[in-house]
Amino acid sequence: MIKNILLLVLSCCLAACSSMKVAQLDPNTGRFPTKTTATVIKSEKVDLDSFKSLLLLPDNDFVKGQIANVKYFDKTMTRDDLETLVITNNLTDKVPSVRDKIGINKAYHAYKPFLWLRFETREDNGKTYGQFVLTKPDTLEDIFIVEKHFDYVWAGVNDQNTWYPMFNAIVDYIDENSNTWSFK
Repeated sequence: MIKNILLLVLSCCLAACSSMKVAQLDPNTGRFPTKTTATVIKSEKVDLDSFKSLLLLPDNDFVKGQIANVKYFDKTMTRDDLETLVITNNLTDKVPSVRDKIGINKAYHAYKPFLWLRFETREDNGKTYGQFVLTKPDTLEDIFIVEKHFDYVWAGVNDQNTWYPMFNAIVDYIDENSNTWSFK
């Protein structure tokens, strides 16, 4: 009996895990398919179009795919890609590393304007929250922060409950701060 209960609990926990399936924007709404929303912590008004030529993002295929499907940024790259770019463009004297905030700032000034999207987690009263943080590397100011509670027990941490709502908040931010973006 206890073995069956443990098996049921394990099955529920596995079902609550994210499948990380890259989705297309809904052609009618311009958003990813979900019925929930994420919490926007910070949203600074910025001329995003002046930064759309490049987005530095986490080295994660799911994040890369989701951002690519938004079809806003001209180019995306990871820190490894940026490091290679610094080396191939002989910028190592100006940018010795891109592994810390100072290096990201130096790369911004030595190469060209870009935005930096990163993933963070925070703890509050025993709860874990996942966050996407969009930063201007020239000032290291976080201009946009969105978060979603990692509800492992009830709703599950999956695409529709966790990830798509946060990406939709990013799409909303682009929509509100760009004169050139359109999902159609």
